[in-house]
Amino acid sequence: MIESMKVSIIVPVYNVEPYIERCVRSLEQQNIPKQEYEIIIVNDGTQDQSIQIINKLRLEYPNIVLIEKENGGLSSARNYGLKYAQGEYIWFIDSDDYIEPNILNSILEKSYELNLDLLAFNYYHIWPHRKVQGFNPQKQPEKKIISGKTYIQKYPIGISAWFFIAKRNIINQHKISFIEGIIHEDYEFTLHLFQYINRMTFENINAYNYFHRDGSITTSKGYQQTLRSIHSWQSIIASETKRYTNKDSYEKEAIQWVNNHKFYGINRLFFAKIPLHIKLKEYEKLRTLGAFNIGKNHLSLERKFRCFLLCQPWFYKTFIRCFSIFTKQIQ
Repeated sequence: MIESMKVSIIVPVYNVEPYIERCVRSLEQQNIPKQEYEIIIVNDGTQDQSIQIINKLRLEYPNIVLIEKENGGLSSARNYGLKYAQGEYIWFIDSDDYIEPNILNSILEKSYELNLDLLAFNYYHIWPHRKVQGFNPQKQPEKKIISGKTYIQKYPIGISAWFFIAKRNIINQHKISFIEGIIHEDYEFTLHLFQYINRMTFENINAYNYFHRDGSITTSKGYQQTLRSIHSWQSIIASETKRYTNKDSYEKEAIQWVNNHKFYGINRLFFAKIPLHIKLKEYEKLRTLGAFNIGKNHLSLERKFRCFLLCQPWFYKTFIRCFSIFTKQIQ
């Protein structure tokens, strides 16, 4: 590793031509030397002019590293970028988002000062005409150094992989990676990562700008995307129920968040606008995975009540038929 390389910023790129320059320039508008951080651009088989834009930016900024791969999705691109990273810390950035100017130095100074494994920070939700703060700082461990176990036990955990920087050696040592071929991958990744975090804190600085746009992975709708979401929750539930078997204190806490994820999966299927025969088939897959066995969790009171109803087989199967009739989705 280059001795002065403090952080590797990994940016997967796929068909983000209107946004990529804003993203990269925000990463370069930082008040630390370029040799202290690298921007790893992972070309995930983009089909637009994104890479042409990046190549022009590379003429301006020597710390941009461009690597190429066949299209495999966001998880695959992040995992691939990790192989090339040299920084002590890792920061995952989505290519349609951007960070605040001169924020990187503050993040790194705090991380080194406190010898942190992970530093979490605040962010903004960005819409074309609206900007809203992400976390309520009063519900985060500001000015407290805690473990990942304490975090998932006492706080409403952040999900997205871009709301923190984390030490690369922890990720590599414990072989933590994103499940490939799915969406919602951050839920599984962050819960896995926190298991090995001994020193973390939350800094109430607005570092990241999460841009809501039509056509992104999280906002895309339609039959295929709905099925992809359902199958992704099935993969996440299968992975987590295999990993967390209640054998230690962290796993006991993690299972409560796994139960949240089970609810997200069965709730997503319940309201999915897909043909009834497919919905019943996906129901059986979730049932086989134990998704309807939901114990202690961190759901809100309203969701706890909904969860109780959805976990009753007679209710679930009866009402998905009613819902399908109501939405005219029976084939």
